This record gives sequence, structure tokens and C-alpha cells, in this order.
Amino acid sequence: MARKHFEMNSDVRKLIDKYSENHDVEFSDLINKALKFYLVNQMNHKEVKEALRDSDDEVSKYVDETMRSSMGDINRRY
Repeated sequence: MARKHFEMNSDVRKLIDKYSENHDVEFSDLINKALKFYLVNQMNHKEVKEALRDSDDEVSKYVDETMRSSMGDINRRY
């Protein structure tokens, strides 16, 4: 996959540092999970389904599961 560059602001860096103190997680895994969570919650179901369907047959099997798990994460946070 092509690499993307971004600049992390100091607040995000502090949050990552604090999270890393308490959890054993790879930085790339954390970023991928956080971006997935954010994007799935910003897009509607149809957009998510289209994006993941086109990427890989194996991935498309789990589109509904992804949406359900993300909604579960939202419900647990509030």
C-alpha cells in the first residue's frame, strides 16, 4: 500500500503517548483502527459498503460486521 505522510499535532501526540503507557499496541495498528473508526462513523453505510466492496472480495464479506462493530463502539462510549 502507498504510504501517506501527515503531521501529528501536539495534542494527538500526547494522547498517543498516554494511551501507549497503558496499552500494548503497535503504532500502525492504533492509527489504522482509529482512522477506520473515524471514517466509518463519518460515512454512510452505502459509502462504506462501496469502498470496502471494491477493495477485496474477502473484505466485502465483513462490511456489515464492520458497521455493526463500529456502532457498538459508539454505543459503549456514550
